[in-house]
Amino acid sequence: MKSWSESKPLAANAEAPAPDIWVRLRALRSPEGRIIDFECVDSSPGRVRQGVLGLLPRAGQRLLDESPWAGECSLFDTCVRVAERQVPEMERFSRTTPAGITWVQARLAPGEGGLTLFLEDFTQRTTSEGALRRDRDLLQAVIESTTDAVFVKDLMGRYVLLNTAASRAFGRPVEEILGRTDSELMGPQAAAPTVAHDRTVFESGQTATYEDSDGGPGFGAIWQSIKGVLRQPDGTVYGLFGISRDITQRRRQEEDREQEGRFRERFIGVLGHDLGNPLAAIRFSSAALLARETLTPEVRRMLQRIDNSAERMARLVRQLLDFTRARMAGGIPLRPSDVALDEVCRRVIGELELAHKDREVHLEVRGECHGFWDEERMAQVLSNLVANALQNSPAGTPVSVRLEGVESLQRVEVHNAGAPIPEPLRPHLFEPFHPSGSSATRLARGGLGLGLYIVAQIVQAHGGRVEVSSTVETGTSFVILLPRSVPVSAGTVEEAQARMEPDCARQGNAASS
Repeated sequence: MKSWSESKPLAANAEAPAPDIWVRLRALRSPEGRIIDFECVDSSPGRVRQGVLGLLPRAGQRLLDESPWAGECSLFDTCVRVAERQVPEMERFSRTTPAGITWVQARLAPGEGGLTLFLEDFTQRTTSEGALRRDRDLLQAVIESTTDAVFVKDLMGRYVLLNTAASRAFGRPVEEILGRTDSELMGPQAAAPTVAHDRTVFESGQTATYEDSDGGPGFGAIWQSIKGVLRQPDGTVYGLFGISRDITQRRRQEEDREQEGRFRERFIGVLGHDLGNPLAAIRFSSAALLARETLTPEVRRMLQRIDNSAERMARLVRQLLDFTRARMAGGIPLRPSDVALDEVCRRVIGELELAHKDREVHLEVRGECHGFWDEERMAQVLSNLVANALQNSPAGTPVSVRLEGVESLQRVEVHNAGAPIPEPLRPHLFEPFHPSGSSATRLARGGLGLGLYIVAQIVQAHGGRVEVSSTVETGTSFVILLPRSVPVSAGTVEEAQARMEPDCARQGNAASS
């Protein structure tokens, strides 16, 4: 049974490829002169006949008698047509056999009184061509379905393939783009960056990624483009492929978020600065009133509550100002001088023990503790870390502070017992507005979640680093390693007279995180 066939004239002088088998057929006619069958006159010698090719007649045998399938698949009709018209033809057909579908190509050359039939089994080639055609169709479907612009250029930069997305980027149909270069499509000046990218990829032979407004096809978009070379099996470069994604909207969203973040940080800085003077007035007034000896106990308690609240607000304002400096002014400014860190630490511990009268803070000093640092900032670091340890450890347990000189470095360790820092919080400990303990603890003490962030910023400004370890067995330790002096490139060093702060910001060193 014939499943498909294709017939077309075969040039008389065409040189046919060597077939698997051939037979020379003589036309047998009816009394009326109509061809009713063909008789085999001769056939290719020494051939092993298998499959369809083995069903052809031998010398002296008739075609329709020995090979009735020739009538079923129109091969017989083609033989008749060639014998009568004396015009060569070629036909392809398939036949189902016990081994499966066999594809055969027949070439028919007219001869005196009949024709010569050449048969070639090309089942394997047809299967391979079908697989390639399916792969090509699948690849084409994928390329056309993607929203990315996909294109291929030859060595001259001419487009030889592109999908619909690339065509839309140019604003032209595919037919107007194929065979033309970027310079022809966009103009030499506009195409210069794209041509430069292509040249770099061709010269290096390496796949590269570009992200700009000039690296992809067309106009008016920001592209993320991947470009690479196409090679022959022998390694010869014959073209360039590109896959470009339009990231214009993503870039604009990122810019909007960055602008919003800058506005938010600027607002926080302005708010913190403007709150300084009113808080200074409140604290100054409360201090003046508390100095009076005629106050009743009830009024004194109320004034003390006002003063404590104003002092806590002043700490929050200082943190907001430090946050703004760190994010917008190139880093926290420093005023380094010769500092005895053990003395600073004793002062900070004394202040915190007054606020936590039921807790103990142990200080251990080993080796050299002198360095060229900002004394006030180092007091702020120690205050934040020790206060953080007191607030996040069980009542009745001590907090230990260890100062140790390690060659050219100063090591500072603040340790507390108790539950470890929750695992989800650890990657964000030194980020702004993240708590160092539980949410309940943070809310209870009214912190902003800036304490550890400011610690990290001050330490980095001094050219040092801060590390943390926290386990159930050993508790929690924050370790700071500082160089003996501030590197020139580490922080922003300012003159003493350039640093003017509200009076309330200078009252005490204790700061909660």
